[in-house]
Parts: sequence; C-alpha cells; structure tokens
Amino acid sequence: MSRSFATTSGQPDVWQRYRGNFSRHLLGVARHLQTQSMHALQQECGHRNLRLGFAPYITLIGTRGMRLTELATVLGISRQACNQAANQVENAGYIMRKSDPLDGRAKLLVLTAQGMRLREDGRRIAAGLDAQFLAIVGEHPLADATRTLEKIYRGLALGTSHPKTAAGPVASMGELLPRLTDYVLGRLMELTRVQGHHGLKLSFGQVLTLIGPSGGRIQEIAAIQDVSKQAISAIATELELLGYLRREADPEDARQLVLLFTDRGRTLIADSVESVDQLQAEFSSIAGKAALQRLCATLQNLYSALQLEREIFEHNASVDLGLLAKQLQQQLGTEGSQALGQLLLLTSKVKL
Repeated sequence: MSRSFATTSGQPDVWQRYRGNFSRHLLGVARHLQTQSMHALQQECGHRNLRLGFAPYITLIGTRGMRLTELATVLGISRQACNQAANQVENAGYIMRKSDPLDGRAKLLVLTAQGMRLREDGRRIAAGLDAQFLAIVGEHPLADATRTLEKIYRGLALGTSHPKTAAGPVASMGELLPRLTDYVLGRLMELTRVQGHHGLKLSFGQVLTLIGPSGGRIQEIAAIQDVSKQAISAIATELELLGYLRREADPEDARQLVLLFTDRGRTLIADSVESVDQLQAEFSSIAGKAALQRLCATLQNLYSALQLEREIFEHNASVDLGLLAKQLQQQLGTEGSQALGQLLLLTSKVKL
C-alpha cells in the first residue's frame, strides 16, 4: 500500500478527504449546474450546436464585446488556443467579429442575436436551478453562499482583466460557478505540479476526478462529462503513459475495462488533497474564514442532497438507474426518452 494512503487513528483516510472536501463539492455542484443547463438549453430552447466549453466565451464577451487578446488574458490561455475555441463558438452562430470602433485595425468578438438569446435563456435556466438549490438549503444560506462566491470571483479578478471591463453584480450561482470552476481546476493543477507531477494537463481532470476507490469506467465518465467515450479514452491513454492509471478487465463485465490508479496515481491523489487544503486557505484569505466555512457547509449540503458522484465512490454491482437514465437522455433526447418510457411501461403491462 502506498504510504500516502495509510490510515492512522489521528489521520482520516485519503479517499474520505478526497471525496469530502471543498473543491470536490464545488466542482460537483458546478458540473450538475452545467449539465442540467446544457440539457435544458439543447432540448427545451433549441440550441442544438451548444457545447459546455462555450460558456465562458458567451458570458465574458457580454454586451460590450471583447478583443481576442483581452479574452485570452481573462481566461488565462494563449491567444492561439483562445482563437481556436472562439472559431468554434463563431461557427456555431453565437458570436461574430466586427471592427472595434476605438481602433479600426482591431476586431471585437461580439454576441450575435442567437448568442444574446442563448445568454438570456441561460440566465433564466440558471435562475430555475437556483430555485432548486433554494428548496434544499434555504434562502439565507443560499444568498450567503452566493455573496461569498462573488467575493472570491471578484478577488481573483475572474470577470475582468482591466477596470473598464468590470462586470456588474452577479446574482446567480449558475453564473459564478462555471468560471470559478475553471480557476479551481487550473490552480489545483499548478499546486500539484509543484509536488512533482510535472506532466499534468488541465484536461486530465475530466478523468482523474471521476475515478474512485473501485476504479472508473470510461462509459460512465463520458456520460457524466457529456463527452464522447473516445475523448475520455484518449485522456486515459495519456495518463497510462505517465504511470498514473492502468486498465484491467471489469469484474462486473468481462467485455469492459476499468481504469484503476497505480501506486503513482494514488500518490497523486494524496498530493492533490494537500493542494486542496492550500487552495482553501487562499480562498479564506479573500472571503474570510467564517464566510468560507459557511460556503463549504452549503456546498456540502447541496452535494449530499443531490447525491452527486455516488456512482464514483459507492459503485456496486447493481444497475445505476440514475446514470442509465442520464445516458439514455443524452442519446435519445427528450422525445426519444419519453417514447422509450411509454414502450417500457406498455411492455411491463403486457407481461403482467
């Protein structure tokens, strides 16, 4: 057993800390928000070409528009990477480029009419999800958590790279969490690299964070992340080459493979937990210790009440109907899922 995973009477098990920490709860709630919003925008609002990665471009460009270099600075990525992503958003019809009225040689990224409709639809759906959260934790804790998130957001300058682009008040967790999630993943990656894990990439979080004590299954990870199995398999292959993962036959289905942490991978998890402690200390210095503790409690309550990531940490041989339903919803869409439900109901009546 790796020394980092040893459990003593005075030290909680690393897996317990890996699941029960501030960043895990924040990322889990944020993923729930993004997934629910994505499905609603696609199925109910007709935004068929939408991708999760479009969110920061739509929200940050806003009504004023932004230059590509400015947007890249805010996102903390290269101009080339920003341009490639912006091209995808532009091809989907949500943004366009026009001359900057302050400099005719420069171009501004601005929302199209479709992009503005998407932004308004997104705000409406985010408000509906906030109502779901309100029913779980109550009005005061939710408002307090949102204020603390906004204070962290502002303290990290996530919505601006220059005073003239400062955003107005943000009233929804659905608008705050996606951008903060990007920062959390990036910062944790930086802190963990310092501990000797130099080959890590931000994309690895799509896989690493969704592997639990009993391993992870590519199909399940792809369904949770709402991406293709091929994309997850490619990331898993990179992690294998770095020595963090190995693949073994799935004991529950010999036709499938399960991803498991190697000793080096388990050390990575232990080191990442230490990185979470440092990140939490950094956030505490921005928001205040008491406010951050209240935020942590609210996020933990949401994480538990919504039963997020149970398939990762409580995997067993029984069929996970929730995950199966999510996968079918993604594959069949709303109308197809309803048709399947009616067919299953009819079939069960015939058997009875």
